[in-house]
Formats: sequence, C-alpha cells, structure tokens
Amino acid sequence: MPGEVIDRREVIGLLSELVRIPSVNPRMGDGSGEEKIARYLNDCLRGLGLTPTITEVQPRRPNVLVTVPGTPGGPHLLFEAHTDTVSPSHGQQDPFNPRLESERLYGRGSCDTKASVAAMFLALVSVLPLRDRRATISLAFTMGEELGHEGVGSLLASGFRADAAVVGEPTGLDVVAAHKGILRWKMVTTGRAAHSANPEKGCNAIVKMAAVIRVLEAKLIPQLRQRSHPLLGSPTLSIGRIEGGLQVNVVPDRCTVDVDRRLLPGETWAGVRRELEDVLAPLRASDPDLQVEIEEPYQRLASMATPPDAPIVRIAQEAVRRIDGQRTIRGVAFGTDAAELSAAGIPSVVLGPGDIAQAHTSDEYVEIQQVVKAAAIYREIMLTF
Repeated sequence: MPGEVIDRREVIGLLSELVRIPSVNPRMGDGSGEEKIARYLNDCLRGLGLTPTITEVQPRRPNVLVTVPGTPGGPHLLFEAHTDTVSPSHGQQDPFNPRLESERLYGRGSCDTKASVAAMFLALVSVLPLRDRRATISLAFTMGEELGHEGVGSLLASGFRADAAVVGEPTGLDVVAAHKGILRWKMVTTGRAAHSANPEKGCNAIVKMAAVIRVLEAKLIPQLRQRSHPLLGSPTLSIGRIEGGLQVNVVPDRCTVDVDRRLLPGETWAGVRRELEDVLAPLRASDPDLQVEIEEPYQRLASMATPPDAPIVRIAQEAVRRIDGQRTIRGVAFGTDAAELSAAGIPSVVLGPGDIAQAHTSDEYVEIQQVVKAAAIYREIMLTF
C-alpha cells in the first residue's frame, strides 16, 4: 500500500507549504513569479544533504535541478514539474491559503501542478536510503510552463539530457503517452473607415471577419473532424478572441481574431497555413474587397507521442497497476513540457495526481490520497527503470 512508504501527513504538510507560496506566472499580469518557491525547494533539497543547482532563467524566475547518482552505467531518469501557476480566479477566496476539507486540499496550484512537485520530492526522499538503485534520478522544478515553456527550454538549452522523463501534470494517475500540440496566431481583416451615418462609403472590417469565421466554421472545421488519432481524436480550431472598431459611430477599418489550433502528431504550421489559404481562396475570389492577413504564430508547442512499447511507458503503466490498479494508456488535448523533452529525444510520459478539470478554476483542489499514490508510483518508477 502507498501509505506504507509515503507518509500522508508529510504529503499534506509539503503541499500546503507549496500552495502557501504564491508563484503566479508574471506574464499573467501581476504575478509574483517563481523565485520564492524555487528557493524553498532548493532549501528542502539541501536539507536532505543534496546539492541542487538553481538557475535564473529570467530575472527572479529560476529553475531548480538536482541529480542523485545511481549505479555507474545505469539509465538516467528525469522527473519534471513546473512551479508556476495561473492567476487566482475572480472571486477566489484566499487562493494561497491551503484548506483541507473532506480529503481535498484546496488552493491555487494545488492541482496544477504543485501536487506533482510534492509527490516527486517525497518519492525521492523515500528512495535516498536505498543504495542499490540502478537509475540516476534527476528532479527538475521548472518555471514558465503556463505561458511559453521557458523553463524546460532553458534546461534543454543547457545541454541536459536523460534516457526518459516523467512529467507531472494532473492526469488522474493515468499514463499519458501522447498529447496535442498548439499553434496560436492572429488573423487581421483590413477595411476602410467611414462615418456610421454613411456606412456604404466604408468597408467594415468586422463584417469581413465575420465572413472569414463563417468559412472556417463551415469548411475547415468539418475537414479537421475527418482526421483522427487513436489516443488524441481529431485536431481542433477555435476562435478565442476578437477585437475591432474604435467608436460606435465609425465604420471599423481593422478587425483581429486570435486562433487556437490543436495539432496531431505530424502536423506543422506549413500544412495548417496551407489549409487556411485553401478554404479562404474561394471567399477571396468572390469578394475583391476582402483583405485578410494570416500572421505568423506567436505561440508554438509541438505535439508529443511516445510509442506504447517504449520502456518508460511500460514501466510507468506497471507502476500505476501496482499502486492503483490497471489503467489504460491515453492521450490528452492540453500541452505540457513533455513536448519539449520529447522533441529533444527524451521519451516521455505525463503522469500525476489531480483532474485537469480542476486546474485553473476558482475551487481548484486535489485529492490527498491521489497525491500519496502519485508519490508511491513515482517511487516505483525510480526503483524499476
């Protein structure tokens, strides 16, 4: 049973301390950044007699990395989880005051993804006394995952490599071997301004954008639904933001939308753009006044797909079976740092406590028993890889 090696009280204590330290990504407005939580974790690791390194990726935004050697010539296994969180939700009460109710710990970051941080730390604590460990184990607590994945990017840019990786995210203890990639870009329609009393003298950029959106909904999205991946389903496209017009009495001469496209393995921006151009071509031909620009993406994250027979997938699935029963390997639609690790040649799985449906919400929480089990699962992987 996981409780035999992982102390529930230690789980609650450590996770509560992590939630108590605000670490909101500063790119989300008034976020305080990850420095305080990184310093806390660094001190905790030093308290174990280890020698972690703390690397400032951006001012007051460090990564923490510690490596514990295994048997000479043995494999190198990375456990990675991010320390940044999103901002508190509107109306969220005391988001950094951890609250334990009915075996759930509430607070910003409790689920995404400080529960994984706590579980990885306590798993490492549990294996340190064991001298016959084969694998060299690294823990990386990285900044900047919520926007940009800068922390894991910096880790890889330093030359760090491992034979496999476990990335902590709320998967409900399922082994995730694939996830979609992300492209986000802007599309801009340009019109001609005029007084709203004489709209016929202008060219309404919002109306033109409405026509573009209708074509995407009617032509492109149905095409995407015709494709499917065995773990990920179909790729998607969503218009998430629209902006246009200066005043109600002025015909708008510019309208901008932000587009979110979720990618299947193998899809690229070149192919995505080509599909856009193809569905817009008839609209352009039928409307000589239509001027629409497709900008280059401002955010890119590759998809991730690790073969089901890869050692890290098999070992992670067996560890979950031992601790929590049989689980199927699955894919998810959200992106993670595993994409960057996988692209660098490190076979990865995503595995952690909590439900992604609770992440970023006003009542974010994680089940304490899942965090205990996650620590036990991570321990099994550390000992069997």
